[in-house]
Amino acid sequence: MENIIAVKAESRNEVGKQVAKRIRRENKIPAIIYGGNKDSIPISINMDDIKTILKSKMGENTILKIKRDKIEVDAMLKDLQYDYLSDKIIHADFIRIDLKNKIEVSVPIILIGEPIGVRLEEGILDQVNREVDLRCLPHKIPSKIEIDVSDLHIGNSLKFEIIELDDDVDLVSSPTRVICTVAVKGAAEEEVVEEEEEGEEGEEGEEGEEGKDGADAEKKPVESSETEKKHEEKK
Repeated sequence: MENIIAVKAESRNEVGKQVAKRIRRENKIPAIIYGGNKDSIPISINMDDIKTILKSKMGENTILKIKRDKIEVDAMLKDLQYDYLSDKIIHADFIRIDLKNKIEVSVPIILIGEPIGVRLEEGILDQVNREVDLRCLPHKIPSKIEIDVSDLHIGNSLKFEIIELDDDVDLVSSPTRVICTVAVKGAAEEEVVEEEEEGEEGEEGEEGEEGKDGADAEKKPVESSETEKKHEEKK
């Protein structure tokens, strides 16, 4: 079967921060295999294998044969955890798959061509969604969805409903979601400015209300003091 990458993994009998640090020093990362109504399996995997998966044609949608202790598991890369300071990969999640059952995946959308609205009408192309969710058998996952935008004028847009899929591939995303649109250059920037101005006005209004409440709160003790003073004078 095409686009299958074999990955060698090692079982992890120990867990914890110190164990994870030791694994990373060996150019490996801690990982876990889960799903398929089976127990989760903690493993370690070579960092070079992760890089190979990410650089492959299918990327995170690559079908994997994870070999561990003479056992093979069909899986896919589900999630990667990065160090927030260095952006290095520090953990990986793999999910079991059944090659005979459909799964849901996100596939990248690639726009092709230059719209008429950009080329001749001084518009700007805005790609609203860069991925589409599909359901299909693992070996039927497309590496990408290409959309031709050459005929779009200013004001035109394309939605997920125009995506052409094979009969055995189902669209999971809403068909009414917008893929891209061609807008008047600067219109999007004006909208952002207007939203920011409205936000500032709202904040000023809130501050005004808080100031008013604060002023009222400050007046009350003064009124009480004056009342007490008059009461003392009557005595």
